[in-house]
Amino acid sequence: PSEIMDYTRTFPSFWTEAGARWLAHQGWSPKPENVVTTLGAHAGVMSIISAMTAPGDRIVFEPVTYSQISRAASLSGRRISVVDIDAGGIIPDEFERICAQQHPKIVFLMPAGQNPTCSTLPLERRKAIVEIAHRHNVWIVEDNLYGAMTGNELPLIAELAPDRTFLVNGLSKSVSAGLRGGWVACPPAFVTRIRVAHKMLTGGIPFLMAELSARLVISGDADAIRKACINEIETRRGIVSETLKGIDFNSAPGIAFVWVKLPEPWLSGTFRNAAMNENVLIDDEDEFKPARTDRIFHRVRISFSLPKTHDELKRGLSVLRRLLDNGSAGYDSIE
Repeated sequence: PSEIMDYTRTFPSFWTEAGARWLAHQGWSPKPENVVTTLGAHAGVMSIISAMTAPGDRIVFEPVTYSQISRAASLSGRRISVVDIDAGGIIPDEFERICAQQHPKIVFLMPAGQNPTCSTLPLERRKAIVEIAHRHNVWIVEDNLYGAMTGNELPLIAELAPDRTFLVNGLSKSVSAGLRGGWVACPPAFVTRIRVAHKMLTGGIPFLMAELSARLVISGDADAIRKACINEIETRRGIVSETLKGIDFNSAPGIAFVWVKLPEPWLSGTFRNAAMNENVLIDDEDEFKPARTDRIFHRVRISFSLPKTHDELKRGLSVLRRLLDNGSAGYDSIE
């Protein structure tokens, strides 16, 4: 009881053992002593950025990504570089060019279940990115929050380059959005640095949150909840596929959103506003841009996890389908 009500002064091995188990992939697992328990994945990534870079340093992001990290990095004085992508994800030659010209310190990647494009980085590109990062002395942050949901069997970048990669995962996307439990697997020499940076940034992880997260993982309950979530996501993904039949969109197994290409004459922000006027909330592409860029996708991300029932999901999707099929009329109606 005294530990529960006090500051977290010690970090039980139980917590990092849970983290090693949650970060494991296809038979590979980090060593528990290389794992840091964090207040969610976001706090983990910002701890890495704070510990491994200084204000003014550059961090590489894809042109659409989890922009909350890039915005937080900008707020802390880091500069943003954008590397181009195609259907297969980050383009190695473009990453090489950015490294040679701008000398970044970190690249932030979501190699599987990329948010928002749903892409998975092929093995040959993973190996190329690792080789380029080694040559230019760039640290890799591998966000596997969504990747762990996809059933992807490719080796993690952390498995290919454990000396250069910080692997991040948590419970928010797969167990509960309100459960701020996460872990970072670090190159061995940097475990203490990341733990200290995390404490300085967050004030420390609450004992109850870390203990609950660890118990959920060790007991197997977290994995059971994740499997149940994936089953529900797949049912809903089927509803989305049926409703949006004939529309160009990207999706991935276990991922509760799709990346929809808009037909003419829709612009991303205009479509989002038209949907909002019909009480349907979606994200336009600008929500995911880490910085100003000339790259335009004419896409929106439609998430289907929030509706409480399948009927509610179908009603929202039917609104979006009507707007997609009647671009000119819908476009005019929002003026």
